Amino acid sequence: YYSSEAFQPAIERAGATFRSVANFFNEQTSVDENLVRFAYTLIQATQEIIAAILSDVIADKPDYIIYDSLCIWGKCIAQILKVPAISSVTTIVRPTSLLHREVLASLPTMIRMSLAGRVELAKFLAITDQLHKTYHIPRPPLADVYNNLAELNIVYSTKQLQMYPNEFNESYKFVGPFIGIRAEAPPFPFDEAGNEPFIYISLGTVFNNNVHFYRLCVEAFADSKYRVILSVGSKIEIASLGAIPNTFIIKPFVPQLQVLQRAALFITHSGMNSVSEGLYEGVPLLMIPQAADQMFIAQRVQQLGAGKMLRNTKVNAQSLRKAAEEILAYHTFRQASVALGASFRQSGGPKLAADEIEIFKRKHGI
Repeated sequence: YYSSEAFQPAIERAGATFRSVANFFNEQTSVDENLVRFAYTLIQATQEIIAAILSDVIADKPDYIIYDSLCIWGKCIAQILKVPAISSVTTIVRPTSLLHREVLASLPTMIRMSLAGRVELAKFLAITDQLHKTYHIPRPPLADVYNNLAELNIVYSTKQLQMYPNEFNESYKFVGPFIGIRAEAPPFPFDEAGNEPFIYISLGTVFNNNVHFYRLCVEAFADSKYRVILSVGSKIEIASLGAIPNTFIIKPFVPQLQVLQRAALFITHSGMNSVSEGLYEGVPLLMIPQAADQMFIAQRVQQLGAGKMLRNTKVNAQSLRKAAEEILAYHTFRQASVALGASFRQSGGPKLAADEIEIFKRKHGI
């Protein structure tokens, strides 16, 4: 199992052999808001990772390969070895047709990003050409960088949460998110939080170095009737946030699932894992996308009525407070979140994913 050291304990607890690619791609890798620029980051990592691990993978003689849909290198290595592959899809799935109405609707944004990232786009195309010439595989297209699909695609969500729920054939298996209490969940003073539902705020584990946003939260909810739980990660000195109202509990990390079980509102960066956990617990979401796929996720949740989205570049204390009060005032947001959470519970989970992999293996005589 190739990953970074942050996931080594969990991988080894699951019984897999861990191998590192942290020198090329890890939690500290810069994730640009411009998807074209970040595509260059991914393809650059792909070129370096393939060169570093290909001989070991060839020696392993794998019967098939499972790769994350963002890991271009996994798909490329499966193509190089000519072995069957399964894509593990942890985010919104895009339609494969460039003529799909939703894809066409996103073209102006992608054109703007391509113009702003034209230097990186040229470098991206150069690397894809090198991969093609070196390994005799198809050039990875820019349109597929965030959507590296395979013969079988295990999607950790439901059709309902997808932007295009009617666009999927039998190669897509929607198994829902894998939700469970983490063994390493940090302690939390729930007695200090009181018995009333609270507002929970987190920007996840990657995009959490944002003192400005945390100060906005303190300003927005300083005199709120709700207690506020704020998780700021390990990169922030809590003292740098200034005077902390006594209604706030601020920690580097919290046991997110347990906290969400008592939350009235979840203010989040709208990463897929955080969104899935919030919806699983039936909590309405106020989403401030930071980068990558988070804008698309937030837009879809907003379309389904389970929350509201604010633009990261336009959010201030007043707009944050106003949006939060609106969500808290209207029960329809929670009702929509509860309905989506129920669909997650009925989607099959890990057992369905394992069953589909076994069917795939039998199909290929493995």
